[in-house]
Amino acid sequence: MDPEQTLLDAQGVAERTALAWQRTFIGLLAVGALVVRWTIAERFPAWPGVILTALVGLAGLFLVRWRYERVRRTVRAGQTPASRYLVPGAAIFMVVVILGVGAGILFEYTHL
Repeated sequence: MDPEQTLLDAQGVAERTALAWQRTFIGLLAVGALVVRWTIAERFPAWPGVILTALVGLAGLFLVRWRYERVRRTVRAGQTPASRYLVPGAAIFMVVVILGVGAGILFEYTHL
């Protein structure tokens, strides 16, 4: 395979990865917006949903570009861009966020 074809493949793989990350963050932003709407409708403080939405938005701003560059670099080097830490890290992050939102809701229920 010639170097130009490798560069095109690396950019295509990186672009698909970036688009997948963007879709994921858009979905998480939608979940955050629904949490905010639900907490307002139920007359709870909106801060858990606002914090979730803000964290996801900030993470999306930085992680999408970072993953794009990492995937592009590793594919161009002939390596696999798969990270063995990404899936467990994302799962742990989501569990922490869910527990945080749940703790906030529980706190509000117990202090009415």
